[in-house]
Amino acid sequence: MLNFSNILVAYDGSTSSMKAVKMGIEMKKQSNAALTILHVLEETTGYIPVQSTRPDTVPTGGMGSVDGLNIYTHNARDDAYREQKVAVQNATTEESINEVHSLLAQERVNAAVEVLHGDPAKTICNFAEEQATDLVIIGSRGLGGLKKLILGSVSDKVTNTANCPVLVAK
Repeated sequence: MLNFSNILVAYDGSTSSMKAVKMGIEMKKQSNAALTILHVLEETTGYIPVQSTRPDTVPTGGMGSVDGLNIYTHNARDDAYREQKVAVQNATTEESINEVHSLLAQERVNAAVEVLHGDPAKTICNFAEEQATDLVIIGSRGLGGLKKLILGSVSDKVTNTANCPVLVAK
């Protein structure tokens, strides 16, 4: 078996990412590597896209178009939406991180747990490089059909971009 000294697990609260956490814990136990669990929160813009039906009008919030130019505006409703979305995201993150801490305590494993903001794939790869990670473990959420074709999955992007081996947990 390969010996890794610095393992990074990308965790987003999904079932497959919890499998990645469990794999990271087992690998740490076998090799005594440093283990970091990273949760990345996507940035929230809070702007609700609204298409104008007339080219000479600009909506009160969201995105509109005038003479082919995209115009972004926002109002108090957008700010309230953003605040609500951030509150839900924070509560979900706290619950997910508590789940990880409980598992680490149950398994009696020491690990760093980090929460960062940004594009998940880019943030994971940048963090892995900054921390001299020699293995990234990530879950495969299994985006289906058109969404995966258009957006790609975070695990695909990390696998293709990271400067170290990537293990995808299914």
